[in-house]
Amino acid sequence: MSDNLRKGLGDQAQEKLTPDSQKSTTEQGTEKLTSLGDKAAGAVQPGDSKSTTQELGDKSRSGFDSTQDTAKAYTNQASDKASELTSKASDSVPSAGQAQDTGKTYLDQATKVASDAAQYVSNTVADAANKISESGSGSGSK
Repeated sequence: MSDNLRKGLGDQAQEKLTPDSQKSTTEQGTEKLTSLGDKAAGAVQPGDSKSTTQELGDKSRSGFDSTQDTAKAYTNQASDKASELTSKASDSVPSAGQAQDTGKTYLDQATKVASDAAQYVSNTVADAANKISESGSGSGSK
């Protein structure tokens, strides 16, 4: 197989430089098919039958494809991890309504404990006052 059956490096560069938004659907489809055909031809064509430019082009495209695949894999892993962490965070953080209800419950409990403590102190002071009063009146009448 010779280089003249392969897609030229200039054509490949032009395709990469032209944004897809400026190409018709037919042009985009044709580019994808010819690129796949060129990749397949480059894979089966022995290196010693390629021109230096075509061999360099194949190696650079192979390196670029490998790098692109690795970047996609890392991007997908990062996206998956971000989704997982977002899910965990939303599961562990109560809603504002739940937090408000919990806060109100704690406040009600604290108010009850404070009220009970105040009543206990009041009763204790009253009992102490009665004992003092009784002991004072008992000793004075003897």
